[in-house]
Amino acid sequence: MITVGIIDRDESARMETQRILDKENKVGENRIELLFDTSSGHIDRAMLAPDVLIVDIADQEPLLVEHAKNAFPKTEIIVLTELADVRTVRNCFRYGAVSYLLKQTCLPSLVSAIYITLNEGSFVSPSVNRALIEQSFKSKKVEDLLTARELQIAKGIIEGLSYKMIAQKYNISLDTVRIYIKRIYRKLQINSKGQLIAQLTV
Repeated sequence: MITVGIIDRDESARMETQRILDKENKVGENRIELLFDTSSGHIDRAMLAPDVLIVDIADQEPLLVEHAKNAFPKTEIIVLTELADVRTVRNCFRYGAVSYLLKQTCLPSLVSAIYITLNEGSFVSPSVNRALIEQSFKSKKVEDLLTARELQIAKGIIEGLSYKMIAQKYNISLDTVRIYIKRIYRKLQINSKGQLIAQLTV
């Protein structure tokens, strides 16, 4: 038997998820049993640890995934949401999710995703997977434009270091850091840290 927990603030979405799980339910060892269904977004360590936790991060931070993983370290986490931006997806994987499904396209595949995930696989919505690949390719092209030192400086900015900290880290002057920043912005045709982070964050 496979045990499942659902955390989703949208009641109709939770009911639809339950309906799909019930519809696809098999008998015997492949049976899926719902352990809990909560709208609170709160994870209580007193809850029984499910085999799979289905989490919607809409209206919540991806840190919810990390909280879930801390509460249930052996539980496989599947994000089932409408959010498809690459940064959110990457953060969910960073925090412990192993599958990422979009409700609009992959809800009918939920049971398959559960079996794939429990067999040490990962199920990612095709459009999300494509976006991840395209961003990696775009980041690679951007990185190819920069010298090794420019990449170091850019990565320092992405890590949140000040110009002074970057100068200390690479044993260069503050003015040299500023010169590199100007070169990076010119090469990438950008003019802010936010744009730099968007182009280089992978």
